[in-house]
This record gives sequence, C-alpha cells and structure tokens, in this order.
Amino acid sequence: MTLLGREASQGSDERPKTRPKQALIRSDQHTGLDHLARQLHDDRSTKGERITANTLLRVAIDGLVEHRDRLHGDNEVQLLASWREFLSFAASLGGVEAELIDVASHLDIARNGAGDPIAPSALLRIAVTGLARYRGVLHGATESELQESWLRFLDENEATDSR
Repeated sequence: MTLLGREASQGSDERPKTRPKQALIRSDQHTGLDHLARQLHDDRSTKGERITANTLLRVAIDGLVEHRDRLHGDNEVQLLASWREFLSFAASLGGVEAELIDVASHLDIARNGAGDPIAPSALLRIAVTGLARYRGVLHGATESELQESWLRFLDENEATDSR
C-alpha cells in the first residue's frame, strides 16, 4: 500500500478516492486538529493542495495502519500509551539521523563507490547487533555511564587489535 492508499497511482499527484467515516472526537481534539491544519496550511512552502483536518486524519490513520504492530492494549488509554511510546522511540532515532547519514557518507567515500551505497538504517542495525552481542560490557545507571562503558570497551579492543 502506498502512503496515499491503494487507489493512488505511483508517482501521481492525483488524490485517491475517499469515502466518509464518522468519528466521535472530544472538543479539545476538534479545536487542536483545526488549529494544526490551519497552521500547516499557512506554513506550506508550495501552494496547491489544501491541508485540512481531514488531511491530518488521513495521515494519522495511514501512520496507525502502517505501524499497527506497535499498538497494544485493551483500551484507548493503553493504545495511546503504546502509540506515544513508539513515537518517542522514533523521535529518538531521528535525533541520531544526521550522525548516521554523515558516517554512511564517509564510509561510501572511503569505499570509492564499490558496492551499493550504505544506508543509515544499515549502520543502525550494525550498531544494535554489536550492542546486543557485547551487552555484558555495558555498565551504569545513566545514558552517559552506559556510553562511557561502551566507548571504553571499544577503545580497549582497538588497542588490542593494533598490537
């Protein structure tokens, strides 16, 4: 399924066919949705398709359906908590995106174009594999302590490898 749904042609700017679906929302959701739609509409860099509350609802639904495996719970509060947990995790990964892109670019340059380009997501999988394999070397109660123990482990292994 494409981001715009099954009915939209690939590469087409044509909006897919839609049909109504009624949803009962709270007053604060109604107001917040309208305010956000207006703000995003006004902030567009390219004028054209309007951004409305319905646009945002379709975007949210696409996100929920695409990441359905991240939702769990027995009621709305638990489902919302699982969705927020996923969004928080995704945002934290986005925080390292620039570093991953920089490292991937550096590695691609060093390889002189040999092989397929290295994707930042591949570097993330490699890093997680290393952390999982050597999880026993991680010590500490805070992020900085864990990072310090990981870097100490890497430095010790680099010193051992260069002997």
